[in-house]
Amino acid sequence: MKKVLFITGQREEVAKIFCGKAPEGFAVSWQPYPLQDKTLLKEVEFLVLHPAAVSQEIMKEAKSLRLLQLLTAGYDEIDLKLAAELGIPVATNGGVNGWAVAEHSVAMLLALYRRLRESDQSVRKGTWRKPITGFNTFEVAGKTLGLIGAGNIGRKVARRFKSFETDILYYDVFPSAEIEKELGARRVSLEELLQKADIISLHLPLLKETRGLIGKQALSLMKPNAILLNASRGPIVDEKALVEALKAKQIAGAGLDVFEKEPIAPDNPLLELENVLLTPHSAGHSYEGWFRRSQFAWENIQRVAAGQKPLSLAIAEED
Repeated sequence: MKKVLFITGQREEVAKIFCGKAPEGFAVSWQPYPLQDKTLLKEVEFLVLHPAAVSQEIMKEAKSLRLLQLLTAGYDEIDLKLAAELGIPVATNGGVNGWAVAEHSVAMLLALYRRLRESDQSVRKGTWRKPITGFNTFEVAGKTLGLIGAGNIGRKVARRFKSFETDILYYDVFPSAEIEKELGARRVSLEELLQKADIISLHLPLLKETRGLIGKQALSLMKPNAILLNASRGPIVDEKALVEALKAKQIAGAGLDVFEKEPIAPDNPLLELENVLLTPHSAGHSYEGWFRRSQFAWENIQRVAAGQKPLSLAIAEED
């Protein structure tokens, strides 16, 4: 029996979903994150993680490890260079959380455009339509979406916004013939996108090139009515510069699911702003998504067990 250990910071139900999909020939167990008893790593061939965080000590201790399988898309807290040195492939979730992230991105925009939070609070307080002036709610139709990152999730976001009758611009190092042909999307420079888009949605991995990509200069190029959406990685946006832009009404607002430091600090100035919507890095979470994540992980485990290469490998950046 091949030994599989799942370390999770999620509810027990997630562990039950994952363990319940175990194929024949695998002995699976789970432990809460962080792992306390290192002896449990003995003879473990497949280590599955959510959250995607593991110490160097655990990686070195797991002598029999053949695959480090993440149930997340992100891998910035995994020491990929050490994994490579130890000969341990690291795989992500293959983008199976893309549906949830795409829907969450649209939901943040709609909540901001339609002032749903303020309207809900007003009804509960008995002040009815007080927050709605008739001039401070907006339609998505006719707007220009600026997509920064046209990978799996970015393309899903584009399709959903296209149904709102938007024009789509995108910036990516690789062209996407798929959304150009299907949605009429147009690939442009980052500068042009920032200048022309009404809605800017970020869908990028955290790399040296993307860290701080949206800073003071980028924000200065955006339209006064622009809404910035970030459901990718917090450090892609310079939070200090964003706070300044939001306070000065340099841009209209922002929807943020990720932050430079998580959980967000209680004194973070973003918490004091009314033109920003904040969610707790939950965009990728959905009931349906746990089944897809677990299925993809087991399929990858079976590939490696059969002597094949895993899919959706995370690759260390070059210095």
